[in-house]
Amino acid sequence: MNKRLNGVLLLMVAGLIGWYLGMQPNEIGDLSRLIKKQGEPEYIGRAVSAKVYDMHGQPQYFAKANEIKHYEQTAKTELFQPLLYLFNTNTAKEQWKITANHAEITQEKLLYLTGDIRLENIEPNSRLQRLETQTLLVDLITQDISSESEVVSTGLGFNTSGIGLSGNLKKQIATLLKDTRTYLEPILLEKQQ
Repeated sequence: MNKRLNGVLLLMVAGLIGWYLGMQPNEIGDLSRLIKKQGEPEYIGRAVSAKVYDMHGQPQYFAKANEIKHYEQTAKTELFQPLLYLFNTNTAKEQWKITANHAEITQEKLLYLTGDIRLENIEPNSRLQRLETQTLLVDLITQDISSESEVVSTGLGFNTSGIGLSGNLKKQIATLLKDTRTYLEPILLEKQQ
């Protein structure tokens, strides 16, 4: 009888051990999700902001985004719902505010913007006040801009639309390349005494 009882107890213990091990999480499955897969970003951030300075300690640009993804292999950074401020290199003050749906910054400091792009000049008396388009390339070092999309530019006394754009934000120059339509509005200049 003693052998039967030991056998039954041994079976019960073996069953309980099997049940206990079956209830434990699969550690190999949990570790596999921690390993980065090909094409996935190195890191993802939410509500991120950064201010970038040039070699002389002057602010170059400020970037803020709802979400950011950085890819180490391609050295590209994606920004979702970005807000950027470009600084005037002479005065170190904010000069341009840029918003878009999506942006990508490369290692060469080239900014590729897509979707509902709006550039607004912060200085109220500047010649070029606003640019709107769907795609835009901005060199963050030289502030050269280019686009092949339809562009609307607004400034003091004018409103221009056309296809394609090249220019420079520092110099407040924007040249529309083709199919250009311009509307001029007379403005009164106040005499300075």
